[in-house]
Amino acid sequence: MKKLISVLTLASVLTLTACGGGGQSQGSTEGGAKKVSLKIGHTLADTSHYQKGMEKFKELVEQKSNGELTLQIFPNGSLGGERDMIEGLNVGSLDMVLTSTAPMNGFVPEISVVDLPFLFRDADHAHKVFDGEIGQDLRKKVEEKLPSVTTLAWWENGFRSVTNKNAAITKPEDLKGIKIRIQENPIHSDTFKAFGAQPTPMSFTELFTALQQGVIDAQENPVPVIYTSRFNEVQHHLTLTRHFYSPSLLMVSKNTFNGLTPEQQKALSEAALEAGKYERQVVQDMEKQYLTELAQKGMTINEKPDIQPFVDAVKPVYDKYQPQFGDLIKKIQDVK
Repeated sequence: MKKLISVLTLASVLTLTACGGGGQSQGSTEGGAKKVSLKIGHTLADTSHYQKGMEKFKELVEQKSNGELTLQIFPNGSLGGERDMIEGLNVGSLDMVLTSTAPMNGFVPEISVVDLPFLFRDADHAHKVFDGEIGQDLRKKVEEKLPSVTTLAWWENGFRSVTNKNAAITKPEDLKGIKIRIQENPIHSDTFKAFGAQPTPMSFTELFTALQQGVIDAQENPVPVIYTSRFNEVQHHLTLTRHFYSPSLLMVSKNTFNGLTPEQQKALSEAALEAGKYERQVVQDMEKQYLTELAQKGMTINEKPDIQPFVDAVKPVYDKYQPQFGDLIKKIQDVK
């Protein structure tokens, strides 16, 4: 089955390339300006914060480039899972991708420091880190390890929390033996093992069906993802553990980016930063709204669990990864 999926994914990528993906310009020239249509993919729903951010990005790109650049947005994992799209971006068969950082571990191990549990105090702390020197350095690491990629801006997926079907998760012991879907990331896996759970890496595109069929018991995602993906239909309990902050990285194929004029590059870069700030606010607004709506739909929500036992449980995770990340952990924690 995995081989079949890989073949189908490759076929899709090749089809997109043939149709103009990977930075191929489309349309005509007017007054000497080349019209360029760019394809951008993400895995979340077309009602998600990613999509809202993408729609703002599209508006800004077209405005700033005076219509020379246009965006085609592909939500719902229609271009593949995040790892598939990162690979497509790196080989130049896709133009742009918005992805969480967890699947990037296999490409850029250094970026995994941001996946440590309970590393960020709140959203303001996270934004200061990613918009500052540390965020710039991490973007450089990505471009060093993925030389065919240009990073544009940090967006966000938000703070991740746990849902479960049969009973609320209020303390680490409640996760003992629970089969929980996680992203393909060793730090995420070690974290849930420390809680006593059975972490199961799985593509987001397979998650709803796996929950529906009882293949897994629980999952963890930001509130806007839980709502827009309708996980409340197959999960009855939500606990706001906020165990991971999930940043997102907007990236473009270097081949695509270098094929643009300097003015078009400027328009794309500026729009990415502006849309990122807008998307972050959307995440916060959605979380407030969707918590209310999830409760109205019958989901049991624990908004203020005792987090300290969870923090204590993951100390071995920090001990394990301290040699890999060194003083960068403390640098992130000390950002005011």
